[in-house]
This record gives sequence, C-alpha cells and structure tokens, in this order.
Amino acid sequence: MRHFKQFMLLVMVGALLTLTSCSNNDDGDDSQTNNSGGDEFLTAKIDGADFEASTDPASLIGAVLSNGVLAVQGSTNNGDYLRFNIVNYNGTGTYQTGDALTNPNLIQYGKINPVVAWLSNGIAVAGNSSATGTITITAEDGSVVEGTFSFTGLNASDSSTKTISEGKFKASID
Repeated sequence: MRHFKQFMLLVMVGALLTLTSCSNNDDGDDSQTNNSGGDEFLTAKIDGADFEASTDPASLIGAVLSNGVLAVQGSTNNGDYLRFNIVNYNGTGTYQTGDALTNPNLIQYGKINPVVAWLSNGIAVAGNSSATGTITITAEDGSVVEGTFSFTGLNASDSSTKTISEGKFKASID
C-alpha cells in the first residue's frame, strides 16, 4: 500500500507539472487565437465550498489528448487541484469512474500542503461503491474541450470522502 501511495503521488506531481506548464501564448495578446486561456475555466463545489482554478497571473488550467487518453486539470494558486483522465476517450459523451476495477478512468481532488488526495477510480475505491463519478464531455473540436463532472472521492489513507458537485470546465487542448 505504501508503494501505491508513492506511485500515486508521483503520478499526481507529474500530471500537475505537465498540465500547468507554460502555454503556447505567452504574450498576453489573446486576439491571436480564439482558444486562449482567457476562455478557460474549471469550477466546482467541494463539500459545498467553491473551487475555481486560477487564471491569474496565469491560467492553471490545461488539457492533453494523447494516445486515446484525455487528461484535464485545473489548480488554484495555493496548489489545490481537480483533475481527471478518460482512457479510451471517444469524444462527446458520458464517462464513469469508480464503478469497476476494470475501469481505468479517474477523477481526483487533491492538495499539496499537506499532500492528500480523494479519488474516484476502480483501484482506489475497490469495495467502496459510493466513490463513483461522472464526466460528461459536451463539446470537443480538437483544440478545446468542455463539459461537466461530479464525483465522490475517497482518501484511501483515512477513508474520508469529499463530494465534488457542479463541476464545469473549458480547456484548451495542448
């Protein structure tokens, strides 16, 4: 279990660094593209409290579509983040998490101080049917993806849960 926690921490840090790296539009002039960071957002309610990914001083929202996997993440300036991965991504539609050990899709809410995370995926929530989630992709054109999400995340270390509701996002795909 200790190795699993270390592996998940490594995955989280790697994804955080990948998805929050510099954008391809560093000049602040959003008129050059119609898919600028100014249009990006990722918001939700975490146990009823507002969460909004930062867009100031830079957008901490990103999406990557590679080898059939869609990854989207948004972070606050203090390091709290929401992220999800859809494996075998097929465009618009609804994707489930946490419903089976064989389902590799993941939604996660985490903090970096202290390092803690609540997940909805088949591995982390085995035997806990309440830690499920839904991601609905409402639009995707190859350069921008948007949709909604909600989930109950489980912290495997202490069995605590977080309810994430009213999740909405729009992110440029790098």
